Amino acid sequence: MQHPLPFSLVAGAAWLLCAAQAAAGVGEGLVLCPVRLLTGRRCPGCGMGHAIVAAMRGDFAASFHQHPLGIPLLAVWTAWLAAEAVRAARTRSGAPVRPVL
Repeated sequence: MQHPLPFSLVAGAAWLLCAAQAAAGVGEGLVLCPVRLLTGRRCPGCGMGHAIVAAMRGDFAASFHQHPLGIPLLAVWTAWLAAEAVRAARTRSGAPVRPVL
């Protein structure tokens, strides 16, 4: 029986892809939003990926312009990934693990 990938592994890979895009300076790129593809208009979530990449570049004004929740989401996402990494390291070392809230 195959085990599914842990969510933290998928989230970490997505974070690394955003960081790579920020480092490479990639522009608009591929539009994946179904609402935008069907209507040509941005949905309330459009711009979140661009906001996260801009925040990773340190361009907080552009990040806020793309989506106001991009910076807080990046902060929470990064903190959660760090907590998961610490939890995984403790689990491997045999140290007692406290639940992450």
